[in-house]
Amino acid sequence: MARLFSAAVFALGLVLAGSAYAQGGVAGAWELTINGPEGPITASAALKQDGEKVTGTITSPQGTVELAGTYKGKTMNVAFKIETPQGALDVKVNGEVDGNKMKGMIDFGMGMADFTAEKK
Repeated sequence: MARLFSAAVFALGLVLAGSAYAQGGVAGAWELTINGPEGPITASAALKQDGEKVTGTITSPQGTVELAGTYKGKTMNVAFKIETPQGALDVKVNGEVDGNKMKGMIDFGMGMADFTAEKK
């Protein structure tokens, strides 16, 4: 009986540890503030995570687009395209995650901007 109880406690510990790891990921809704050359821009992101793979959408004043990338350790790297009158613009986002906060740089191809984000 004691062995069965010990095994159940061990299994519960594994489940809770896995849940804590999943909660520490980037999946969820994020609010971003991008420090652009013409002042701050707000955006929101809805992220999904499957292991190291990240997918989702980002919504800004330019509309909503799909994104994809990776999350390894505390580093998230995603990319997406924005259609402009001058053509498609490839955007790369590199961020460091610290709990429910993130900060990093956005590379617009013709310039860069720093950003901060907070998980809702």
